[in-house]
Order: sequence, then structure tokens, then C-alpha cells
Amino acid sequence: MCDVTARSGRLGTTPRPRWGQLYGLAGLSLAALATVEVLPSPGPLTALRCGFALAGLLAMAAWARSNRVALDQQNWCECAADTITVRVIPSRRPEPERVETEEEMRILVLAGR
Repeated sequence: MCDVTARSGRLGTTPRPRWGQLYGLAGLSLAALATVEVLPSPGPLTALRCGFALAGLLAMAAWARSNRVALDQQNWCECAADTITVRVIPSRRPEPERVETEEEMRILVLAGR
């Protein structure tokens, strides 16, 4: 993002992805699938395999969601905040009409309007 190669002294300000958790989740998923293949078990193995595979994918998706900030900022340099431009686009939606309540109508009638 920037041409600066030296890093500032503020190390640790950018969050880092927790790769160890991802490797642990992938390892557990593979171990569960290998266990299903090795152990003889009566009944439908296909449903068990699909369940373990789906659980592993969901766990990895949850990891990606919990580490999304760290993954986004992984290649940022320290001067990135100074070089990012934020564009604000105003809404063209008209303001809703104000509807008077019965209480407000009574007050207006009593006031003679």
C-alpha cells in the first residue's frame, strides 16, 4: 500500500490472524474423518462423513469470520490510515411526511387552529 519499507515502533497494533486455531480445526476435522473410515461401525457412514465434513467447514468459516479484521489488515503498512480516502454518499431518499397523532390534533383544536 505504501512505499515505506521500515516499520514503525508500534508493533502489535495490527491484529494478527490466529493461524494455530485454523490448523487445529483442520486437523481435528481430518482426524474425525479418518476415524470414521478406520473404525468399523454399523449404520450409514455417509451421513456421519457428511456431518463431520460439514462441521469442519462450519468451524473454519467461523474462524474466518472471527479473524476477518486481522486478515484484512494483514498487508497494511503503518501509514495506511493516512492514505485511505473515505467517500460519503448522501442519501436521496425524501423525508417521510409527519403524521399528527390524535393527542396533537386535540391540542390544535383546543388552541383554535
